[in-house]
Amino acid sequence: MMRPSPSRNWYEPGASGIVPEGGRATIVSTLSLGTYLGPGRHQEGNTLSILLVVQAGHDETTGNESQLLQFGNSTVFGTILDRVAGFEDGPVVVAISDLPADDQLEEIANEREIPVVRAPSDDLLARFVEVIADYPAEHLVRVTTSSPLIDRHLISSIVDAHTTSGADYTSNTLLRTHPAGLDVEVIRSDALLDAAEQAESADERAGVTTFVQRRPADYKLQAVLAPGDYEDHAWSGDDESLERITQLIQKSGGSFDRAWDNLLAYDRPQIPDSAVRLRVARNNVLEHLDELTDTIGFPPDPFPIGDPTRRSWGVWAGDELIGAIVVSVQNGWGTLAGKFRPGIDGDLAPQALAAVDERLLADEQVIALTIDGSAIRNYRS
Repeated sequence: MMRPSPSRNWYEPGASGIVPEGGRATIVSTLSLGTYLGPGRHQEGNTLSILLVVQAGHDETTGNESQLLQFGNSTVFGTILDRVAGFEDGPVVVAISDLPADDQLEEIANEREIPVVRAPSDDLLARFVEVIADYPAEHLVRVTTSSPLIDRHLISSIVDAHTTSGADYTSNTLLRTHPAGLDVEVIRSDALLDAAEQAESADERAGVTTFVQRRPADYKLQAVLAPGDYEDHAWSGDDESLERITQLIQKSGGSFDRAWDNLLAYDRPQIPDSAVRLRVARNNVLEHLDELTDTIGFPPDPFPIGDPTRRSWGVWAGDELIGAIVVSVQNGWGTLAGKFRPGIDGDLAPQALAAVDERLLADEQVIALTIDGSAIRNYRS
């Protein structure tokens, strides 16, 4: 593992033990500590307050080929590291596998004087425990290489929301309003250590934060919303998206360091006029709830807005609000309820449920969906 060069002046050697706050975590060890001396706003004694971890390389199901694709003047991975350079809340560490195939990623990080933690490829959650062992911090920020346009200023705003709220876990993915490819998670290290000790299912270990997300009764969750609804913008790291992103950046002037919100004006996602769309519920849904009188299940009253333990969506057909759907989540089980405008086209409600399926298939917090206690969907094998 490479330590930061002295010029960065981030760490000094030390030794101590970490006892997570609240007494929930069962992993307690004597670790090599360091003092963060950089420009960040969150500094506490000899343990970092904030550590940004870029997860990369091989894991249980994927390789690193897409991370090494050309993107701008570098690779996808190199561009991500360049975009988080200058993050002001704490240092940056890369977490990759110990497979020789990931050596090139370590070289790219070394060129930028970013430290690297290497661990086995078959347990991503254990990889983050290795990060905590080498770089103790109260909170970890997790970003991955599926976010080639990740924005350090967006990360800082989510860190601020996390530390201000006192949450155990904060993300802009619980209620998605940002473009896919701007995913940021912040988690208390003691919560992550809980997960490392207790998570048994393969998806909870591969998802790193999934164990915590699925247990809102045990951990305080915080959702961060964008100022508008931008989830139709697809900026993730697959080949098709990379081509679109490159064209988008060229339209905007060619800078691969442009802030994410400055790119929105140049992106025109194609949305069929006839499509039923889900949008995270806001006040524009609350204002019309009285008009939605046909019900599915038992919709909560009051209708939840911004609750990270519930997926609350307005259902739109074009510019018309035709319904509102809530999926309440506990221990991975989602319970669906909804309200619809009476007399809507008979095909629209099934289309809305299909849209819910599409969202929940990509939602790590939800294992299965029920209505009135009867299982109707199982999203995880």
